[in-house]
Amino acid sequence: MRNKNLILNYIFIIGILILFINDQFLKFAYPGLITGKLSDVCGIIIFPLLLTYIFPKLRENSVWIAMLIFAYWKSPYSQNLIDFYNQFSPIETSRIIDYSDLLVFVLLPIPYFILKKNWLIEPISIKKANPLLILIPSILILIAEAPPKRYYYTKTNGNLKCFKCDININQSQNDIIVKLGQNGIIFDSIKPIYFRGVIDSVDGAKRLFKREMIIDKDTLRNIDITLVPLKKNKTKLYFNGMDVPKNLSDENLVKDIRKYYRKIIFEEIKRKL
Repeated sequence: MRNKNLILNYIFIIGILILFINDQFLKFAYPGLITGKLSDVCGIIIFPLLLTYIFPKLRENSVWIAMLIFAYWKSPYSQNLIDFYNQFSPIETSRIIDYSDLLVFVLLPIPYFILKKNWLIEPISIKKANPLLILIPSILILIAEAPPKRYYYTKTNGNLKCFKCDININQSQNDIIVKLGQNGIIFDSIKPIYFRGVIDSVDGAKRLFKREMIIDKDTLRNIDITLVPLKKNKTKLYFNGMDVPKNLSDENLVKDIRKYYRKIIFEEIKRKL
């Protein structure tokens, strides 16, 4: 018999919420060691609970099965499965092979203890709720645990980051690069995108970097752009970010600066094309 308290408790719900927020937002805004490991910490605690709820007969071994699945997922051997899944699923998934992620196994005693002592989660369980309200979103969040492709497309070292700043252009990737060059926008480097540790030869995305661009009287520095082919004559252009000589501690100021530079860069590119 399924014990709905395994997923209808505040430990599980808070864990899955942190995992979702970290994967879909924090990793983009604050890349680093903490956000890089936070999802693994939450995942290794809640995954055995979810596994036990779905397959009650695995209760005695769910922690060890979760550990094996996690290790397999973090290894190169899972790549064929990931590629096969991504061909058919609308929710794409990926992962970075980093064996230091396996250090979260030291936290396995937490779900092991919870499963052994079910009465511990009784006081923090949610009594009047349908477990499907938690089960379905949790599965979707775990499937999409790793950053989507746009994370690799838009990751930048600039102090002004612009996530989801993009426009579609009805020209091929090569035509855009050539026409911009002919009209004075020559990029200092054009490199392929590395996705899942290898060159993304499937999408053919390219990262463009320009140390300096003058628009009107405004000098822009270290501009980071990505071009992703969508169709034969259609390309998505991402403005990833740049460096600005300003104090970016004020969030409202950051929003205004980002909006301003995004506008003038897109207008300049469209004008040159």
